[in-house]
Amino acid sequence: NLYSKPIPKPPAERPVTVLNYQKLRDIILQRHKKLICVQYPMRDLQPLRDIVGNHPGIYFVDNEQSFKAAVKSDGYDKYFIDRFGKDFGHCTVLGNRLLAENIAKVIHENTLIRKVQDAQ
Repeated sequence: NLYSKPIPKPPAERPVTVLNYQKLRDIILQRHKKLICVQYPMRDLQPLRDIVGNHPGIYFVDNEQSFKAAVKSDGYDKYFIDRFGKDFGHCTVLGNRLLAENIAKVIHENTLIRKVQDAQ
């Protein structure tokens, strides 16, 4: 019976997912690289922060408020094609654009990409 099955935990609450995030964090930081953690649209950033912790080499992209405001203004279907995550789904072109803008903002504000000089 479909209704008698327990609702699965969100990925961030599954022990194997937590361990994988932490392994990824450790590998990246041991290599002295930057880690950009991107939260799902519409979701609170704090659970992701709790998993990976705070470190000067970790940057977070918050997609909660921007997506909630966009959905409130323009409607859910403008940003998502389904309800894969219950409160969010796979993004439309417009949703992917908002996601990319949020990521680019964090990269730009924290100067995470160095300019490459012409080889001429």
